[in-house]
Amino acid sequence: MRDAEATRRRLLEAGAAEFAQYGIAGARVDRIADAAGCNKQSIYAHFGSKDGLFDAVFDAMVTQVVSNVPFDPSDLPTYASQTFDWSQAHPEMLRLTTWQQLERGGISEMVGFAAEVNTEKTERLRRAQEAGKVTRAIPAKHLLTLIYQLATVQLDRTRMNPGEAASIRSALVEAVRRLVAP
Repeated sequence: MRDAEATRRRLLEAGAAEFAQYGIAGARVDRIADAAGCNKQSIYAHFGSKDGLFDAVFDAMVTQVVSNVPFDPSDLPTYASQTFDWSQAHPEMLRLTTWQQLERGGISEMVGFAAEVNTEKTERLRRAQEAGKVTRAIPAKHLLTLIYQLATVQLDRTRMNPGEAASIRSALVEAVRRLVAP
């Protein structure tokens, strides 16, 4: 059983690198299998298909983000700041999310744990709106998307000039504070 778990973990790691680099359509199971040190039949045995592997990679990434970036609808500026910091430390997150949006149709097409997390966050944000803690001017699902986009849009800029990260984070926090104010 341990070998199967180790193989699965290696496939997830190799898949994450491959999908981040080439997208879903451009990813090749041969390269993933080679990088994981196994044969491509292992991909099908563990995940059913290349798409199944992408779904598992995406869910694993979402699990990491949820574990490391707590979502509190009463403190969305902090959530945005932590999302910004996480994306700086894990640029593959933005690449995988971008490929998912480009090739799968965006947030509305998410499946598995990613869809559950998005639905749960949207519902919590909607309840905060109903309680008057967050603006009602923007629907919860759009507000959540806007916050995520604001928190990740400057990734390339900060990677080229890391000295700007603190200034961008500060501007992000202020922008989100104003955006969500009731």
